[in-house]
Amino acid sequence: MAAVQEVDLHLSAFMRNTSGLSNEDKVRLSLDRMRAALDQAIERGQREIRFIHGHGTGTLRERVYHELRVYQKNGLIELFEPSFFNPAVVNVIIRY
Repeated sequence: MAAVQEVDLHLSAFMRNTSGLSNEDKVRLSLDRMRAALDQAIERGQREIRFIHGHGTGTLRERVYHELRVYQKNGLIELFEPSFFNPAVVNVIIRY
């Protein structure tokens, strides 16, 4: 069984320089990364993917959960829930 893909949504995981970016820009970039990874996982036929959104103020977490509700409403994912072991991670089960 293949390991479940984890995608870190912290900017430091995928950007070197964030100077000049507003907080909204930062959240938008993280959400773009999440959508791209989730769309690719769906296209590849993966069954599960995990997103690391962190603890922070909860802004990114809330926006991630909002986006996942849209994917769920559109029938692309079965469910999503915080990791039992780490609430800074959300597990997503993809629908097939």
